Amino acid sequence: MGKYGIGKILKKRSTFGWLFFVVIAIFGKGNFKQILIGFFIVVIGEFFRTFASGIIKKNQEVAKDGPYKWCRHPLYFGSFLISTGLLISSFNIVPLIYFLIFFPLFYIPTMKNEEKFLKDKFGEEYTVYSKNVPAFFPLFKKTKKENFSFTQVKKNSEYYNWIAIFLVYLVLVLKLLIIYW
Repeated sequence: MGKYGIGKILKKRSTFGWLFFVVIAIFGKGNFKQILIGFFIVVIGEFFRTFASGIIKKNQEVAKDGPYKWCRHPLYFGSFLISTGLLISSFNIVPLIYFLIFFPLFYIPTMKNEEKFLKDKFGEEYTVYSKNVPAFFPLFKKTKKENFSFTQVKKNSEYYNWIAIFLVYLVLVLKLLIIYW
């Protein structure tokens, strides 16, 4: 994707995403209700990402099934939901500032670069698809999961997110237990 934009810094998107989990774990101080509400939103976001990960075959074809019928960037929308849930669970200004700076800084240019790359690679097929499907916020339509594959989820390494979410919530709950103990 080098010729499609701001290059190296966008490749650090994952690093800043993983650091966000660390920031949440360190600064998180939500109460039980906030942690529970946030967790519910996080799980919805991660299911969204997992569904998308089980469909997409990166750079091989235009993903148009499953959550890709709802929006063109369901992985990033899932990340947005996960971040929102984590912010609710953490109930702290530091993670909020981190999110407000880094999420738009990385994801907006990344989505634009990917759109350009996919239009160049898949031409008219992607152009037609992009005219009929919103970029980020989904329009839910009936879809089938027939092209979903857990093998594809594994290939796309989505299980790392599940592990990170488990660990962050383990830390948040332990911190809460220590406070009330």
